[in-house]
Amino acid sequence: MAEEKKNAQEKAEKRMEELNKQLRGYMATIEALRAEIAVINQSISDYRTAEVTLRSLKELGKGKEILLPVGATAQVKAKSEGVDEVIMSLGTGISAVMSYDEAIDKIRKEIGALEALRRTLEEAIADLYAKIEELLEEVRAVGKEEAKAQ
Repeated sequence: MAEEKKNAQEKAEKRMEELNKQLRGYMATIEALRAEIAVINQSISDYRTAEVTLRSLKELGKGKEILLPVGATAQVKAKSEGVDEVIMSLGTGISAVMSYDEAIDKIRKEIGALEALRRTLEEAIADLYAKIEELLEEVRAVGKEEAKAQ
């Protein structure tokens, strides 16, 4: 009888270790996904800033004086030449000249793709939380078994 209790307790302890390892893995994955979402949010913010800036320059028109940031806290005066053409990055150091409308469209598509990716990652996080809840229920059940074995 004592041997059975000991075996049951060892089995419960081993299962508890496995469950805790799974829980830590899920939590680490959630943190990695949250970090990725933060990067995506920053990219979306950058694209939105670019879109607002282009729209503002378009509305401002040609020949208007603007202040151009050149780093740190320094700015220089410049004259707006308009934004009929925009040089857009295509990735990996390659850029192309696009019309204003094409550039705005590209920015909007990028924002849409990033938002879709963010939703996918948020759904993955929700799924992981559901799995964590299931594991916690199992941890509780194993804990009860362990208590009975003592």
